[in-house]
Amino acid sequence: METYFIISYDIVDFETFQKYPPAVLEILQQYGGELLVSDTEALAIEGEKKMMHAIIKFPSQEMAMECFNSEEYQAVRPFRINSTKDNTVIMAKAFNPNA
Repeated sequence: METYFIISYDIVDFETFQKYPPAVLEILQQYGGELLVSDTEALAIEGEKKMMHAIIKFPSQEMAMECFNSEEYQAVRPFRINSTKDNTVIMAKAFNPNA
């Protein structure tokens, strides 16, 4: 079943953060990941708005976790961790009304 990573955070070090997107996009593709949304101008309807929001679709929860735990991703993850604050990463399975 398809799985989605829903990610929100505030960028505090733009110079370091710039290294993250090009590296992570290549890694996502290796694991069947597809970036669906990447938005720094999202509108907060409720709660506090964060600067960056992204939604990444994977073919399965297993593929999503393989990507997240891969050596390739763990090597670039510090670019995000060290350049952002208030990180939220959620994994949600796709809704199947027929299940």
